[in-house]
Amino acid sequence: MRNKDQARSNQLSNQLDDFSANKTPLVGMNNASRKSTLIAQIIDSIRRTEYLLQISIRSSSASLYTPYSGSFQPLAGAAAMYKAGQIDDAYWLVYLATHFGKHKHDGWNLTEDIYGKFGQGGVWDWNAASQNPQAIANWLQANYPHVTSAGRSRRFGNHRKYETLKPGPKGTGHAVASYIDWVKAHGSHSALIQYAQASVGQNPQEVFALLYKELDNVAKMGRLGKFDLLCNLSNLQIAPIFPDKGYIKEATGPKDGAQLLFGNVLTVSQLEAACVDLATHLNVSAQVIEDSLCNWQKSPEDYIYFNG
Repeated sequence: MRNKDQARSNQLSNQLDDFSANKTPLVGMNNASRKSTLIAQIIDSIRRTEYLLQISIRSSSASLYTPYSGSFQPLAGAAAMYKAGQIDDAYWLVYLATHFGKHKHDGWNLTEDIYGKFGQGGVWDWNAASQNPQAIANWLQANYPHVTSAGRSRRFGNHRKYETLKPGPKGTGHAVASYIDWVKAHGSHSALIQYAQASVGQNPQEVFALLYKELDNVAKMGRLGKFDLLCNLSNLQIAPIFPDKGYIKEATGPKDGAQLLFGNVLTVSQLEAACVDLATHLNVSAQVIEDSLCNWQKSPEDYIYFNG
């Protein structure tokens, strides 16, 4: 373990002990193996959020959002776009990256091929896509055999593995059209943020909560999709938002992890509140608790690295 991680591990150990003794008992952290595994998962989750924060600081090259440049990375590309003043395109690329997800073997191939129109010329940037919300659906339908068979492997990421490119109300075409319609109803992404702030104020957590509810207007965005999208926008410093909670009530893995850690005596609402309190006590995002508990409950006594 690196010195930095050892120091962080020691600090987390003390903080967890203090929380358990003086706030809410962490009954599932009942032996050294469980505790060390939980700490390792928390550190992994912190690293993932820190990685996006570093991307937001370092990314500036146009090659990051240029398909087939050899450097295409949609999240880094969105950060570069935002810095260049391409606000709508930055939000749009984060949405596409979240919708498709990063596959553990194929990487961002699916996002790159759809955004880059399979190299047919041009890209599905915000201007091209938003002029006709059905345009991508029509294009996917015309190219569907090519999408599924030609060229390199392109698959949805693990969090999005049940999504499909097939035409119809369950497919990507319908999903992106609903996202475009949602944003255009407000005029632009910036106007959407202004609407949210006018509704609830400037508090980043309250704006996050409102946008989470608003995303019910977007097809194929369940609990995890909505949460991941908003957290990506937050961690990339594109949107002035911060997760108010982990939304574990609608989850499976994170809720199971919370029940394992806090015990079955708490209601789901109490579990949610306890997770928020724990995040505050550890001085981490609610996303870190949501992510680390989800991974910890899969193997609470033996550390396994999970990514995606």
